[in-house]
Amino acid sequence: MAVLKRYVHFFVMSWLPAYDGRAGRSSLQRLLVMVLFWPLFLLVQAINGLGLLLDYLLFPDFRRVKVCEPLFVVGVPRSGTTFLHRLLAMDERFSTTALWELLFAPSITQRYFWTAIACLDGWVGRPAGRLLLWTERRLLGGLDGVHKTGLLDPEEDYLALIPVWGCFLLALAVPVPALWRLTYLDRDGSDQEKQRLIAAYRRFVQRHLYFHGSHKQLLSKNPSFTPWMETLAEAFPDARFIGCIRSPSAAVPSQVNSILIGARLFDGRDTTAYWREGFLAMLEYYYRHLLEVLEQMPEQRQALSVMETLASAPGETVLGFYQRFGWQPDAQFCERLQEQDRKARQYCSGHQYSLDALGVSGEALLHRFGWVYERFGFHKPDA
Repeated sequence: MAVLKRYVHFFVMSWLPAYDGRAGRSSLQRLLVMVLFWPLFLLVQAINGLGLLLDYLLFPDFRRVKVCEPLFVVGVPRSGTTFLHRLLAMDERFSTTALWELLFAPSITQRYFWTAIACLDGWVGRPAGRLLLWTERRLLGGLDGVHKTGLLDPEEDYLALIPVWGCFLLALAVPVPALWRLTYLDRDGSDQEKQRLIAAYRRFVQRHLYFHGSHKQLLSKNPSFTPWMETLAEAFPDARFIGCIRSPSAAVPSQVNSILIGARLFDGRDTTAYWREGFLAMLEYYYRHLLEVLEQMPEQRQALSVMETLASAPGETVLGFYQRFGWQPDAQFCERLQEQDRKARQYCSGHQYSLDALGVSGEALLHRFGWVYERFGFHKPDA
């Protein structure tokens, strides 16, 4: 009943978002997008929900899977979390989530079903696979400069919390305080809310490891888990955390620009001020909370990744994390890291934005993040 009430509440609020603090306003573009969004969203959730229920009947032993020594890559958005995630995912000790699993196969039942379909497709020359790849590039290729995305690529597993409204990304569709509170969960979340979200996440992880191998270590990358670090550390006492950080001059405008790309899709009005102010406050909390929680953890459970260092020496940086955690990398993984070292020297980001257009001035950055520039010696912007 509580889940149904939550869906009804968010459904109603999505049509009349209160960007300016007053409800009852919308735009033609938002109305049209919501007409398309809700039937598709509810259909996918209904199918996924059926799959999750079938798991209890067909694969009940998944509940006995132990989650041992998971590794959480967290940090400030746009600080190299994706790059680090995909470096670590090359180590076969880990199992991480792919986008297709998160969106269309969160259940064990669905994963076996779609894996069987893929095998049949392979036997007849992969016509469906090629069509899917062509469609994927047409739909997602435009995002490569911001965040390269593909159905088979490693992706953030907080998307698995969409059915229980634990994924902040849903704020694009339903910009309400209840979803913004997810970005301050350790500080503002109630015990009941934390327990609800962690229980749902633990079940997802157990399903994932049941399918991919219970001997594997979970590799999770979620900047949106940064404000959940204390909650996660308590729920998974043997977990490790790598926190990623980057100069605010690059991370903050980049993240604001990223969210505005999605915001323009959902609403035809200019909502830049709403997202800019919300994200400036959120990112300030991310920087502070990340460093405070890492400092409270034992050294063998935490490490800090500075993007400016990671980008120039990815292999050496990752091996340093392994040494800190007491892990021994195998020869194959070391060779893969060496290849990434060579590629990193040739990388150039395609994500371009204008600080003036975003309204994020050097003075605003120094006002909120001056202590970050001082602590890490980042080059300060002009005020």
